Formats: sequence, structure tokens, C-alpha cells
Amino acid sequence: MRQRVLLGLAIAAALSAVGAGAWRWRANNLEPSPDPAAVGSSRAVVHDITRRSERRGGLDVTFFAASDTHLGFDSSEHDLLGKLHDPLTRPRGVELVNQRQIRDMNAMPGRPWPAELGGNIERPRGVLISGDLTENGDPWQWRHFVAHYGLNGGDGLLAFPVFEGHGNHDKHHSWYVLDRIRERHGATRYAFDWDDLHLVCLGEAPDDDALAWLAQDLASVGRERPVIVYFHFPLQGPYSEDNWFGRGNYRDTFATAVTGYNVIAVFHGHFHASGRYRWRALDVYNMGAAKHRRFAFGVVRVTDDRLRVASWHHGDQHWEWWHEKPINGSAVTPRAGGERADQGAMFD
Repeated sequence: MRQRVLLGLAIAAALSAVGAGAWRWRANNLEPSPDPAAVGSSRAVVHDITRRSERRGGLDVTFFAASDTHLGFDSSEHDLLGKLHDPLTRPRGVELVNQRQIRDMNAMPGRPWPAELGGNIERPRGVLISGDLTENGDPWQWRHFVAHYGLNGGDGLLAFPVFEGHGNHDKHHSWYVLDRIRERHGATRYAFDWDDLHLVCLGEAPDDDALAWLAQDLASVGRERPVIVYFHFPLQGPYSEDNWFGRGNYRDTFATAVTGYNVIAVFHGHFHASGRYRWRALDVYNMGAAKHRRFAFGVVRVTDDRLRVASWHHGDQHWEWWHEKPINGSAVTPRAGGERADQGAMFD
């Protein structure tokens, strides 16, 4: 009996040490994230959103797409002497991976596309990051993310503006990261324009409120302009059903919401892999991670007549795969190449 009592006390003490955040993680992995209260800030990005439905033409936009940076994984807030750990001057683990990714992003403008595509890469308008920015959502991990990626370009290691959404890891211990995203972008879901291209960040994934908001947003943009949508959870395959978005009718409602609109691509993360697949007539791209050796990010170009996506592996320093397709009713011939060019699904 005494051993049972001592075991019970030990378990209770361990749970107390872990804190309520660990229990919140279980609920948060099964339920959508409530939109956090607004936090005003003069540092917030002012997003250009043009409420018009027609295309004006002359579109030529390059951007990068990444996911699952996981700042805080295999690291800590303090060093062995108890001082604050500086991830920029003394990087370790996943910090080294992110710094290599950022170095390659900064060096990418002017480099050639895969030889089959031809041409050189233009300066990107920005970088989309689709969730799991941090390992557990702790404030120090968010500080490490900002130190690496900044916000407006040049205020961190990254030379370009960043447009991030949250993932399930970002709310493990609290809503701190979600609050910071809203501070930076006005909400955890938001939209912005790069010329004719309309981009929509839906955070972890679209819940009922976000799906209603998405329907209104797309209606205001109309059915002619090309649209990019990005969020964290996958639409099919491994790890697509072990969360709240993979259950119920969220995916069905999302498919209904985008039907009839010119959604040319969906980007996501969560499953640490790099590849592309088709889901209900949508082209979907998964863009790698800083964990599990899927060290890749996407380079994307959108013009009036085509979408081009190529995956750069910054660990092995080579193009993994690429895909080009017609958009806006053009007659461009779709084509694909690379080591996983035949992927009907993104799985290794």
C-alpha cells in the first residue's frame, strides 16, 4: 500500500511539474484553436488586399514556401552556465538547420531554376511558413523564431518578409505564439495580395469560423483571380486524420468553399516530407521541415499563364522535384521532373 501511495504522489508531482500546458496540448490537438484576443502593435504588417475580381495581367510573382521550422527542438532557453542561449551566435540542432535554410533562401535570387525549366530565380516577394514555427509555443522559442526569420525582411537573418501561420506545436503550452501572429498580421487567419495573386493564410487549418470567413473572402475576390491557400495540416495521407481537422466534415466543407474559384495551389506542412499530390482537383504541395531530415523549401513562381513549384533540398544542395502547370485557362503544357516527379502522393 505504501508503495502505491508513493507512486501516486510521484505521478502527481510529475504532472504538476509539467503544468497545465501538457493537458491543454491533448485538447488542443483535437480541437480548433480559438482566435486569440487582439493585441495592438505599431509593428504589425499592413497587408495589401485589393477587393476586385478581375485580373489586370502582367503577373510575375516569385515567393518561397516553407514549414515546420520547430525552433526550440533539441535546444533550450539557457546554456549550461544558466545564461540565455543565443541561437544566432551559438546555434545548435534545429537552429543550424534553419540557418542553413535561410542562407540558401537569401542566396536563391539569381540562381538558375532546374535546367529543364530554364531561367533564373527572381527576388521573392516573401516567404510563406505554414505552421509549427516552434516546438512547444514557449515565449523563448518564439523569440528564437523571430531572431531567425524576422518579419519585414532584414530584421532577422532572413532578407525577405515572412508570412507565417501557426501549427499544432505552436499551442502545446499556451496561446502565446498565436497572440504574436495576430499582433504581427492582424489575425491568425489573414489574406493579402501580390498584384493579381491573392494569398490566404488559414493557420493550423480552417475550422467552422475560418471556413465562413474564407467563403466571404473568396466571394470578394471573385472567380477570375488566382488564389494560393496555405495552412498546417495535410488534406490526405499520413498524419492527416490524427487531429481535429481530419475528423468531421472540415475537409469536405473546405472543398465546397473553394469550388468554382481559381485556387491554383494549396501549401501545407505537418507531415515532415516534401512532395506534391492531387486532392479533389486541387494541386497540393508539402514543403519539408527542419526535423527528420526533410530539409527542403519550395521556390514558387506565378505568372499570367503558369504556376511553377520546385523543391530545393538545402541539406543535400540539389533540386528534389519540380512541377509546372497552366493556370488562368492558358495552353501551357503541364510537366514535372526530379527524383520524385511521378508522385501521385508525397510519401517517401
